Amino acid sequence: MSIPNLSKSSAPGGWRVVVGAGIGISFGSLPFFATGFAILARAIAAEFGFSQTDVAKAATIFLLSQIIANLLCAAALQRWQSRKVAAASITIFAGSLLALSQIQNSLLQFYVTFAIIGLFGIGTNPIAYAQAIAQWFDRRRGLALGLATGAQSVGLFIFPIFMLVLISRFGWRWALIDLAIFEIVICLPAVILLVRDAPHSPTLQFEPHSAETANSISQERQLTYADILRSVAFWKLVASFAVMGMSIYAIGPNIVYILKDGAGLSLAEIAQVQSISGVAFLIGRVTFGYLLDRTAARIVALLALTLASAHLAIYAYCPTSTMVMIAAVLAGLSSGGESDLMPYVASRYFGARNVSRIYSLFLVAWFVGAAIGPVAFAQLAVASGGSLLPLNLLLASLLLPAAMFLYLGRYPADSASQT
Repeated sequence: MSIPNLSKSSAPGGWRVVVGAGIGISFGSLPFFATGFAILARAIAAEFGFSQTDVAKAATIFLLSQIIANLLCAAALQRWQSRKVAAASITIFAGSLLALSQIQNSLLQFYVTFAIIGLFGIGTNPIAYAQAIAQWFDRRRGLALGLATGAQSVGLFIFPIFMLVLISRFGWRWALIDLAIFEIVICLPAVILLVRDAPHSPTLQFEPHSAETANSISQERQLTYADILRSVAFWKLVASFAVMGMSIYAIGPNIVYILKDGAGLSLAEIAQVQSISGVAFLIGRVTFGYLLDRTAARIVALLALTLASAHLAIYAYCPTSTMVMIAAVLAGLSSGGESDLMPYVASRYFGARNVSRIYSLFLVAWFVGAAIGPVAFAQLAVASGGSLLPLNLLLASLLLPAAMFLYLGRYPADSASQT
């Protein structure tokens, strides 16, 4: 299937898909986990007496479940496409939140529920929508993906405040029930009404206007799955995304311990830090998406990694209140940029028709690293008596993706069609 070149009449349809995807992604399982988990888990741990390591294990279970789910989701998307997969996942995600609200003093219940959220909440995340957006957009694909996935920042901003306010007033159980209701009443109808899997209008032009675009699409057709797996670029990207995932998710579940115990911040201040990071994440997604349409991915990646390194260095060496706020901005910007890279390079290096499958493999690598990060960070912090050692190790680890992206080649099928 060739990449459609959208005429002016088709543009609103594509942007409606972006809006619908953005609403679904905003309140998906990843924003919930990234900024809501730490505050929620702290409340659950306080009630049941769970330790930091116990909580970190729940994070790892969630992330390991995401690894399996990404592979299954790619197959589901090939068969049922974006809207059906996303709608089913939102429904199950809401049900799993209700189940989490009913757990008792049992680590097994705690872990099983997060495994279910990780497995069945996968379709609430960008992977469920990337293929649809890639089919609607070509020249402005980076911007469209950046806007849709950047909507995560809305959830990243709202979840910590939402959790803190509702937990303090009504308890963590009612906070989860309210979130489940929101998923069914707001997110599910938006996805059903707005998301379409590919442009089918007869007014659309499916053939490219230029010889350059025709040549790139021809190259894409010749690129088989076996070719991709033999590609050096593919394995460089896999290694890079594994380390990036580890560096991001090592911090999120442990942020309360890093900033409360290490920097002396209150829970309200930590919620503010996470909300600031969420706003910066949106700016990062849109800005880096825009840059990806105009600059080589390896340059964009190096910029994102530089910002990530700066934020880790601040947490390690100068965690004052003001500097922590600056670090939160840097963390959001860098996370937005790093997350933008996966669907974009999947489509540019390996073709739009392969985007779901390759993106899912990148996400597997991402979540393998992410699953290692929280527990490894917590155990190193406990063993060393603080967060300095694990933060320094994370800083050093970012040299690997920097080197991989630095020597990444040009796009093999760089498209030039108009959107």
